[in-house]
Amino acid sequence: MPNSMAPVFNLTSTHATVLRDEVARRTTPHEIFTRESSLNGKVAMVTMPTSRFVFVRYGGNVTVEAPPTGDRVVATIPLGPMGVSRDYHVKPEKFASGFLLSQSNVTVMNPDPWAGALIIASDQEKLHTQKIKVLGESHTENSRLGTNSDLGMAAGNQWLTHTCRSLWNLASAIPAETPVLVVENFLQVMEDNLLNALILAVENSTAPSTVDGHRGRIIIDWIDTHFSEPLTVADLAAAVALSVRQLQACVQDQFSMTPIELLTDVRLSKLHSALLTSDSDQRTVASLMYSVGFTHLGRTSQIYREKYGESPSHTLKRSMHG
Repeated sequence: MPNSMAPVFNLTSTHATVLRDEVARRTTPHEIFTRESSLNGKVAMVTMPTSRFVFVRYGGNVTVEAPPTGDRVVATIPLGPMGVSRDYHVKPEKFASGFLLSQSNVTVMNPDPWAGALIIASDQEKLHTQKIKVLGESHTENSRLGTNSDLGMAAGNQWLTHTCRSLWNLASAIPAETPVLVVENFLQVMEDNLLNALILAVENSTAPSTVDGHRGRIIIDWIDTHFSEPLTVADLAAAVALSVRQLQACVQDQFSMTPIELLTDVRLSKLHSALLTSDSDQRTVASLMYSVGFTHLGRTSQIYREKYGESPSHTLKRSMHG
């Protein structure tokens, strides 16, 4: 087994059938119709523990017809304007943010030839488990996610689009030499964040109930103990007995940031301390970043510099000569 890996697998092809089969294998069966003699297509994919995350660009004008997805929940996030309808006889509506493929009707799509789209696919069982974490037991009477949702899903689809774009960019930038365990931890957290965003986009539930003021201290204490682990927002919410919605509201109210931003801030502080006290002959900047729970070295260096005004390597050198 290799000791390093990149999370994204890429494939290019000029054949519509090859592109179709690669996407269908990981998301849902569909057909592609085109008058182009040859395409300039690309498919890239990330295999998460139980779900799939796919990028597809056809490199030519195509029509994609997806039959009802049944028990699969499949969301498409256009990266350029996309015409979408539930019927060939209905004029397509232009979409620039995420929507669900229908579980009971055909979905017809005309994607941007070059911008492409991102696709998330998961099953009802996984999403129901995640839905309990996100919304709490009181909002999970209907175990099927998005059964009656329309093309626009809900107001949260802008957030879903932002989350998908951001996580895809992070996954695509992780180098092949990244340790396997680090990549596996990243994929676990990535899946959790994607499914949280999908659930919050589909389920337009009522505002979370008020959370008592002392919960902020409990949240900080728990993060301070577990910061080096591959934490997800759902993990943190469950640990402090809140739904994800309640956690988001509590952290925003008491710290003026999101749970992910709070976790990142704690990890940056831990990294700063480790760099100042580490023997550089024994520990590298990369190993210290991994040890406090960071996955993406380039992004971590950037946000570290924004907070401390210098690169992590410079902090380490100062500590050596100080």
